Amino acid sequence: MKTINNVFAKPACVAMAMILALLSTNVLAQNTERVLAPGVLTTVAPAIEEGETYSAPADLIEISKARAHLKWQPNFTAPTRTLFERSLQVPLRRNVWGLEFTFKPFRMIEVDIPQASGKMQRKTIWYMVYRVRYLGEEVHFEAQQDNIGQADPRYTRFNNIRKDAQFRYLIPYFTLRSHLQAKEYLDRLIPSARDEIAGVEKVPGRLLNSVEMASTKIPREDAESGKGVWGVVTWEDIDPRTNFFSLYVQGLTNAYRYKDTAENPQVGDEIAAGRVIELKTLQLNFYRPGDTIELTKDNIFHGLPNAVPRPEIVYTTEPGDNLQSLAKRFLSDESRALEIYQLNRDVLSTPNKLPVGTLIRFPRNNHERYNDLEPVRLHTATAGETLASISQTYGIQVRDIQRVNTDYIAEGEEPTVGELVMIPVNLNRLNRPENAQKDIYKIYTLRQVAIMRLYGMNKFSKNQWIYTGMNSPVFRTAENPETTEVQPINK
Repeated sequence: MKTINNVFAKPACVAMAMILALLSTNVLAQNTERVLAPGVLTTVAPAIEEGETYSAPADLIEISKARAHLKWQPNFTAPTRTLFERSLQVPLRRNVWGLEFTFKPFRMIEVDIPQASGKMQRKTIWYMVYRVRYLGEEVHFEAQQDNIGQADPRYTRFNNIRKDAQFRYLIPYFTLRSHLQAKEYLDRLIPSARDEIAGVEKVPGRLLNSVEMASTKIPREDAESGKGVWGVVTWEDIDPRTNFFSLYVQGLTNAYRYKDTAENPQVGDEIAAGRVIELKTLQLNFYRPGDTIELTKDNIFHGLPNAVPRPEIVYTTEPGDNLQSLAKRFLSDESRALEIYQLNRDVLSTPNKLPVGTLIRFPRNNHERYNDLEPVRLHTATAGETLASISQTYGIQVRDIQRVNTDYIAEGEEPTVGELVMIPVNLNRLNRPENAQKDIYKIYTLRQVAIMRLYGMNKFSKNQWIYTGMNSPVFRTAENPETTEVQPINK
């Protein structure tokens, strides 16, 4: 009997070993890091500038204005040694560090999200997988004492030096802004989505959400072998019409700048009252065909689009309307009725039925007021400049400047300080600059400028570093964090 049991035991053991081996192989395959194709990852290096360690000399208004009674005339020392005099024109210095930011393309995933009712709802989640690395090379300032500095610390000299720390933290703040819809979306913590995404995006280590990332040390690593820390940022309930959008990322550097806005501070005011602090922010630009267009709607592209969106006609349907009559009325062509339906599939279930009171859009006509491929150069208006003075500077007629800027500068008005004014360029008469290496003749087309204005860019680029407010990276104000009113981005 013992022999028979041994005979049956051996095949059972072999079968069990094969099952365990198969299961372990599946688990290993799931945890195996995905080999990425070239170009899948986009890396933005930390842009640390030595000038960011230094603020231009300014008054410490808490003393120079709010406590003017501290001004006095000493008998045995120079007035410049008093606290009041030393509070005038004080340069502020700080050390600056930055993190390398690498991201994979924006993607979408369908996930069952638990609701407050206890039921599950299928939603489209937008997400982006990213990696941060700390490569060191911080910019620090170091005092250099000399004979003058020993006599008065106000004249101490400073040198910028490179240093490393053992680790840094990333306190991430992601804001997605849809430019045409003027909507903003903060990232959400969606645990069920994170698990689904981790199964698709096989990266080394665990995908961290924004809260977990903020409490994780990012160690100093080598640029060649460092694996960094991986995270994922997710959004839900994104408007499906979102075609042109940007992602603003704060926390990648501690660089900042400030401006005092208080005109008459008083004794007893809080420290830094009326002081606006702006943080260095990374702007990443993206575009995609919207869900209202029958194209590869799930593809999201990094960079700026080649075509500028044009204003659309908006109309509220009335009794008796049909697509053919509306196409003839607004587009002068009944055959374009199907285009209207394709553009409004988010509100129209069938092309044969138009519910009364439905807000629909029409594709634009192909008749442009001007050629949007016309070459122009950009001029930033300064205080006191007018179209007449700008035209004299460039040797062209005022009406030519008005023609290409008609969408931005109304007739009879002048450009505001900091506004980009387009200057028409005759390529046949364009003189070669004396220094060909200097990019003083940067030429754009009207189409490119329109796209740059849409994204709030100062150059035609996939991304840029800008300075934005602390309470929100982009457009919300400190007084009303929930406002969606568009405010200009400070570059």
